[in-house]
Amino acid sequence: MVVEQDLLQYLISRFGRDRLYPHLDPKRHSLKTFLVPIDALHPHEDVYSDLVRIVEEDLLVSGYVKYPIIVDVRTLTILDGHHRYNAFKRLGLRYIPAFLVDYAEDYVDVYPLRKDIPVSKVSIVSTALNGAVYPPKTSRHVYIGIAPQPTYTPLDILDAVSLGKPSPRAFSPPVLHIEDWLD
Repeated sequence: MVVEQDLLQYLISRFGRDRLYPHLDPKRHSLKTFLVPIDALHPHEDVYSDLVRIVEEDLLVSGYVKYPIIVDVRTLTILDGHHRYNAFKRLGLRYIPAFLVDYAEDYVDVYPLRKDIPVSKVSIVSTALNGAVYPPKTSRHVYIGIAPQPTYTPLDILDAVSLGKPSPRAFSPPVLHIEDWLD
């Protein structure tokens, strides 16, 4: 695998290290699904409110979330799943299943979906970490050789974890306790 030097140089110039949270190890935590605190995540795209409502209704009717969102392990930037993320926020859930990937690796690539807005890994991370967002559906991420598996995480597990209770079922993804690491 090839590491994208531009992204690493940006992170080092901004934070003095190759990741936002020193306790998140890209080698140990990437390519795994965790329950991640929503407040620790950084979206890079806006959403369509009608689609958020549809996702929210689907979550309530089904009672579970099928696929985790995709998040960069180095910065906790959301790469895919902005509508699910916003639906979770509207539902008042504090944790969301997230499949962590190392955005600096070459198994993740990004392409613009709009001809008038160029995107790159650096511009996406920079936008997210600055608290700004692109318009909805600006970027398309491609994952080469990996396919995040469905988790079918029940909402009652997410409710329990959000309330600080132990998970009522044994088959939930592990909780990533990032709150302890936040600066």
